[in-house]
Amino acid sequence: MKRLTMRNHQREMAIDSPALRRQMRWLLENAFNWEEYEVAVHFVSTKRMVNMNHKHLGHKGPTDVLTFDYGKAIHSGEIFICPAVAAENAKRQKESLMAELARYLIHGLLHMSGYDDKFLVARRKMKREENRLLRQLLNNG
Repeated sequence: MKRLTMRNHQREMAIDSPALRRQMRWLLENAFNWEEYEVAVHFVSTKRMVNMNHKHLGHKGPTDVLTFDYGKAIHSGEIFICPAVAAENAKRQKESLMAELARYLIHGLLHMSGYDDKFLVARRKMKREENRLLRQLLNNG
């Protein structure tokens, strides 16, 4: 089974859903090469992300991306992205919003592949892989 769903639940930021869907498909089929997957991507409002961040991580305020990994038999999970936070981060990093959103797609897929960013050494390793895949996606996807 190869199932990708992508839903835009927010209206704070305009996003190019068809382009993001194409990028996600390219990542799943070419960069990650998963034989089977069931992945859902949700673009959510700042308010919803604040609530999710508090409920699931105990953190105050919004975050950019949250990933929930549900399965090991097949890659199964959900990625929640807040485009409003992504826009702030993109501006700070002098990056386009689309590149920042693509980064979060990659970040979520890396979490679903077993990468972790809780500790400094693991976070650096994950960031290197994230940057490598983002360059690959932007050049090929």
